Amino acid sequence: MKLISLLLATLLLAGCYKEKPRPTIPPVPASLPEAPAGFDTLTNGFTDQKTMDAALTQFIEDAGDELGPYFNARSCVDCHSNPIIGGNSQVVEHRIAPDDKDDGIAQATLVHDQAVPGFNQQVAPRDAINALRSSLNLMGDGFVEAVPDEELEAIASVNGGQFIHVQILESPGVTKIGRFGWKDQQATLLSFAGDADFNEKGVENRLVLAQLPQKSNGIEDQQAGSTVGCSDPNCEDIDFYAAFMRSLKAPPRGLITDEVKYGESVFDSIGCNSCHVDTLYTKGLKPRDVQFHPYSDYLLHNIGTGDKIAQGPAPANKLRTKPLWGLRVQSRFLHDNNAFNITDAIKKHRHEANDSEFAYERLTKKDKQALLTFLNSL
Repeated sequence: MKLISLLLATLLLAGCYKEKPRPTIPPVPASLPEAPAGFDTLTNGFTDQKTMDAALTQFIEDAGDELGPYFNARSCVDCHSNPIIGGNSQVVEHRIAPDDKDDGIAQATLVHDQAVPGFNQQVAPRDAINALRSSLNLMGDGFVEAVPDEELEAIASVNGGQFIHVQILESPGVTKIGRFGWKDQQATLLSFAGDADFNEKGVENRLVLAQLPQKSNGIEDQQAGSTVGCSDPNCEDIDFYAAFMRSLKAPPRGLITDEVKYGESVFDSIGCNSCHVDTLYTKGLKPRDVQFHPYSDYLLHNIGTGDKIAQGPAPANKLRTKPLWGLRVQSRFLHDNNAFNITDAIKKHRHEANDSEFAYERLTKKDKQALLTFLNSL
């Protein structure tokens, strides 16, 4: 067996390894303008600036008396602040799952980091499967929301990614391909806001209410009669959160030099662009559709970094492809922040990404440096 393994290794190193052909991602329709980009809180055009500013005020507001009793943060901005309000952070959430079907633990249960006075902090059961998930960047998500399902289905058909249909919380009985959260567990930003408001802050809203034995704290800040930030006369905070997220610009690119361009050609040549798709486009967006560059397919893949926790129809061994836009302002990587530099993150890619990681290891020193220069331009 050792001799066979040695011969195989020798053949691979000698250049006998044949890479699989890389799929061609469906092209972007011609003549689409670029989506607005910038590290600022100026509106991308989804709303006017006055409306976005009103939504921003709610986004950073403390939850107040409706908080908890168990929670991870008091405000949205506690987890979304890098490099601007609405970005990512190094804050992680703690989820658990049963290691045995008889454990009585629900899949993807949150173990909250904090509790209001009078309540003890939650503790994970001794025999639970534990996982950490980092806070995601929200910039550009308004454009992601407007990507048609058929575009994601077309990408999945050529790169093998998995898409899942999830319930739209604000439209009972209606489903859409999930694209938000590490498990693609939400399909719209309003659903995402409702889920996060309750699960991260313990705050009820019309989409997610407390279930017994948890007592109701009431719905946070119903904005009766508000006309700024939401067109509904009975807006809740989640409407403002969704409006703010939809109004955020996409993360901007850094300086694009000749080395950056060459580094992207290396990125493409080893197949990274199969899942980290550079360009997507919207359909039906008003006032006009745009193209944008997230470097993600927003599909589920098994690259060996899965957190072993299933969530809804999303399998335990798969996670959403991390969008690489804004990478240059991040200091920790992967879903659990467990890679402290880009090279380590690349080397942790396995399974579906085996070929690309193996091709990376065979790159020259020059090409590896060019690849890093490209990634640090995102």
